[in-house]
This record gives sequence, C-alpha cells and structure tokens, in this order.
Amino acid sequence: MPAVQSLYADELEAAGINVVGVSQFNTTEADTSAFVAGNGLSFPNIYDEQALLASAYGVSGVPSYAFLDRDGFIAHTSSGARGVLLIQSLLNELQDE
Repeated sequence: MPAVQSLYADELEAAGINVVGVSQFNTTEADTSAFVAGNGLSFPNIYDEQALLASAYGVSGVPSYAFLDRDGFIAHTSSGARGVLLIQSLLNELQDE
C-alpha cells in the first residue's frame, strides 16, 4: 500500500484517477482504520466485513487490484504484490482506450 499511496499522491489524484482501498479477510474495522492512519493513506479506504466486493470482483488473493475502465467495467484484475511500474502500465493502457 505505501507504493500505491506514493503513486496516488504523485500522479493519480492530480490526473483524476480514483483509488479505493478495501479491507477484508481476517481483520476488523478498527484494524483497517489503524492501518490507514499508520500508513498515511490519503485515498478512501473501506472495511468490507462480508467480503462482498471481493466476491463481486473475483478477488482470490490479498492484495488484489481491480482496474475499471471509464464506463465502470472491470478492465483488468491482478492479485499479489505488484510494483508501481505494473500499476502505471495498466493505467496507461486504460487511459489510451
């Protein structure tokens, strides 16, 4: 998440690209709030107690990323730790569409 926060602060927010963190799986709402505060995350984060978003987006691992296109449809998903370069590459692809 620190890499995502850095990318968000440096590029995404100014470009109007939204980032939303979702916490679930073996955690609590208090843990989520503490994680957000402790890591200085400035993008919205929510706690999904019943993992409804994970189910809706087909999340199979943590962390996972779902990239939505301009129409709100899932354009790409990935699971596991991903570097900033991969995230930037995927966002560039979506911006070109």
